[in-house]
Amino acid sequence: MAREWQAHRRDRLSRHTDPTPMADPDHPEAWRAELLAARDAVAAGATAPSAHRGITAGRHRPGLKDQLAAVGSYIPLAVRAELAPYRYYAHDNMYAAYLTLYVTAYTIGEVLLARGCWRLAQRSKRTSVRVGLRVVALGAIVTFGYSGVRTGNVIAGAFGMSLAGWENFAWTCGDVGAMLTLIGWLVPTITDQAKNVQYRLRQYLSYYRLRRLWLAFYSEAPEIRLPVDQGDPARSRRFRSIGFKLYRRAVEIRDGRFVIRQYLEAGVRESSEAHHRVRGLSGEELNAAVSADQILAGIAARKTGERPHPNRLTDFADTDPETSQPMDDIDALLAVARHLPRQRARTLHPERAFA
Repeated sequence: MAREWQAHRRDRLSRHTDPTPMADPDHPEAWRAELLAARDAVAAGATAPSAHRGITAGRHRPGLKDQLAAVGSYIPLAVRAELAPYRYYAHDNMYAAYLTLYVTAYTIGEVLLARGCWRLAQRSKRTSVRVGLRVVALGAIVTFGYSGVRTGNVIAGAFGMSLAGWENFAWTCGDVGAMLTLIGWLVPTITDQAKNVQYRLRQYLSYYRLRRLWLAFYSEAPEIRLPVDQGDPARSRRFRSIGFKLYRRAVEIRDGRFVIRQYLEAGVRESSEAHHRVRGLSGEELNAAVSADQILAGIAARKTGERPHPNRLTDFADTDPETSQPMDDIDALLAVARHLPRQRARTLHPERAFA
């Protein structure tokens, strides 16, 4: 009996919300005494529980979820379901006429866009342009799903039917098609920017990798350094660009080669070629390795002042490299630099002040 009474008491209190006491809030003892008295009355059955928690607490009530869903809705659910077919936009005659014109023009434009982009993609020689145009064409084709559903809405409305269930499919086709179209237009631009970044990075790496070859010439012939007038701010900014620095370094290296050209002896070239052929080098790599040996031998001969006999003079092994782009000449110099030994400069060099 005690257990049943305790369960009954807990049920009543769980469905009860304490009312605001009539006592003065500035007197906590009276306020608390009134609250406890109200709870004891509810627990003893002398007073009914407050109804504030009656809908969410206590025993399970069938239909409670439906009652909660209806709370706050200004239109009953049954009425909303009956009005749903008439709220669909395709049943409005004026809007259906406008939708017909809009979808027709939109579909014609997408057909022309897909057809034109696909044809131009076949003619372009640039891979990024071909890929971008085909992505645009694919996006235009995907949007046909949006146009089809909109056209079907108008036709179904004329027969008193509705394609409201296809709305998600229509919007998906429209959104995905528009996204693909934008991505397709951006592909060539993004590719070009990526190539520019790659080219600029390649210039930086080439500039620092040529330092070893530049130091070899500058240590023996400091006069190869080109003077730069930095008085004009506009010109000064241009001189700080990596393109100018790299071009200047290549020119100074070429001047250094010209300085020691009169010290190149044919025997050095012949012995170097024989040595590197044994190592398995051939072609442009062989010429680069031989030119590196010639540079070291020419610098040493210039130090001692010993010039070879005119009949024994020769030229660099890589005198006539095949170049078709600006960076091809830099690549030829880099090939020579790779075969030079790492060594510290023997002459102080102010390259960092202007280079």
